[in-house]
Amino acid sequence: MQKKFREAVDKLIGEIEVNELEKIDSAAGILADTVINGGILYTFGTGHSMSIAMEAVGKRGSLINAKMLDEHIYNLARFERLEGLGPIILQQHQLTEKDCVIVASNSGRNPLTIEIAKEARKQGAKVISISAHSVKDLLPTLESNGKYLSDYAHVAIDNHGDSTDLLVEVPNTKLKVGSPSTLTGIYIYYLILTEAVDKMINKNFQPPLIKG
Repeated sequence: MQKKFREAVDKLIGEIEVNELEKIDSAAGILADTVINGGILYTFGTGHSMSIAMEAVGKRGSLINAKMLDEHIYNLARFERLEGLGPIILQQHQLTEKDCVIVASNSGRNPLTIEIAKEARKQGAKVISISAHSVKDLLPTLESNGKYLSDYAHVAIDNHGDSTDLLVEVPNTKLKVGSPSTLTGIYIYYLILTEAVDKMINKNFQPPLIKG
């Protein structure tokens, strides 16, 4: 099963590198411009997708001006299907056109994540989403306006996962194991970050990274 999982993850990464590099380059351009212009990278995710948001903040090699939108709110996964919370969270921040937001959600169909993207965009920030676009064809959105996360993104990146977020079938059972979305989400984030750093250097701008 370990080999099957490795092969399945390799396949997903290959699909991302073939199909998403143009969008990743666009996202990197947004991030580079944000940093050069003195803006802030905000990140958001609930449940396991919070790991992707956390990866961008406060560690060696990450941007100094990077913040999580939900870092002081415990266990937001309990509220991700509650409509109306996104605007309340964004009221605590003053996003501008200089800022950008990376929002991660495998399904991209929960109201909280969708509202964060929508409200961030209303405040003028650029929105980059990371989600499984195939979910649109499989599961209805839980947001009352019928929108998905990717609908509110300036750049919508597909993690090439599916609605189960599982890769490997367990023999002789109806079970599956091995969730890829955190792995692919973090991989996509680092593709964005490293390309953004390249763009900054090419513009003779010193990337403001936390030193090790």
